Amino acid sequence: MTWRRALAYWACFLGLVVYDRAVERRPAGEAVHVVRAPLLNVEANRIDAVELRRDDRIVRCRRVDGRWQVTAPAGGSAPADLIAALVTNITELPDVDVVAENSTDLAQFGLDKPATEMTLTPGGGTPISVRLGNRNPSGTAVYAQRSGSDRVYLIGLNVRYYEDLLFEAVGPQGRGS
Repeated sequence: MTWRRALAYWACFLGLVVYDRAVERRPAGEAVHVVRAPLLNVEANRIDAVELRRDDRIVRCRRVDGRWQVTAPAGGSAPADLIAALVTNITELPDVDVVAENSTDLAQFGLDKPATEMTLTPGGGTPISVRLGNRNPSGTAVYAQRSGSDRVYLIGLNVRYYEDLLFEAVGPQGRGS
């Protein structure tokens, strides 16, 4: 490596440092505040029923004698462990990022017409609905919104993965139920 090339690299590095300090950095008093909160406050073992709606397809599942089974569409079936994994994954999420506190433009998250609406019913409790929208720009997570909340959350893709597997396992008979 020549001295000129080394000097050019150092000049570029120093230029980037100056740019970062002058333009990209926030003023000293302005900190980035990331809000993290739980999506749901219910344990998986308290959920007795789950319903998923996607387009014109509906899948209903119920826990019977401690095992999950598909109750609708008629003749539909899926592994009990798959349903249990979906319920566990949505209920036992650690605190997740809140990307909007009171968004009036839900279309940017795909929540104006959600890809999937999931309703979880705890035994003896009020049903809890979760709407799942688009993936985030990097494709690593999904936007979600819980019933009774204006917050928009960003949750991992596992929930979408398990719901896709459930719809696939039940097959096409889940239309228009």
